[in-house]
Amino acid sequence: MSAVRRPVIVGLSRRTGTSTLAAALHATDGGLLRPGTAGEADVLVCPADGPSMRHAARLACAPAGPRPILVLAQAPGPPAAPPRAAHGFAAVLPLPHLARWAGPPGTGVDTRATAGSVLAFPPEALPPDVASYAAALRRVVEVLTGSGMLDRLAPPLVSRPAATVLRHGLQPLPRSVATAMPTTPLITTLTTTPAVTWAGARPEPDDDTLEAGPPPLAAGRAG
Repeated sequence: MSAVRRPVIVGLSRRTGTSTLAAALHATDGGLLRPGTAGEADVLVCPADGPSMRHAARLACAPAGPRPILVLAQAPGPPAAPPRAAHGFAAVLPLPHLARWAGPPGTGVDTRATAGSVLAFPPEALPPDVASYAAALRRVVEVLTGSGMLDRLAPPLVSRPAATVLRHGLQPLPRSVATAMPTTPLITTLTTTPAVTWAGARPEPDDDTLEAGPPPLAAGRAG
């Protein structure tokens, strides 16, 4: 049997347990896939909340070949319901939240080393919360091996769209146009322009005033 390559785990957000999952699967930690970039990933880790899952649904995968797995990292509290459709992924799988591994660095628990030994123990030898995490790991492994994804030379290609898209008419000006515009700062123009204050509605002149013509100019203001 030919050897399979190590899977690549990539996160869509920080602090979702991407590195811990990579350590648990003895996989390659691919880091963070930032908006507006593309990369390779066998497994994508996404927070299990509505906005994050909707954004993950916009990911573009290669038109041919296997699709990556989307892992939904659960937050503390009741587990979020996964989306009904896989949105083109090989599978959408939940990953339980482990409070014992959620502490800040320096608490004395080597999370990655502990995660790396989870699959070495039978489920009955693990605490209930860790056993649930191990069961989720086994589901990820089943999809990875059953899809033939790891038999390929490289992981699937994934493109992540930018977080915001400028509407038509709001695109940045080309450099040639921007450099041709006046260089006087707008704030300078506004501060050097005489201020005009609203003094209320002025009364309309009567017939005698109109027939008398314009009033004489005040001294010192002619010319």
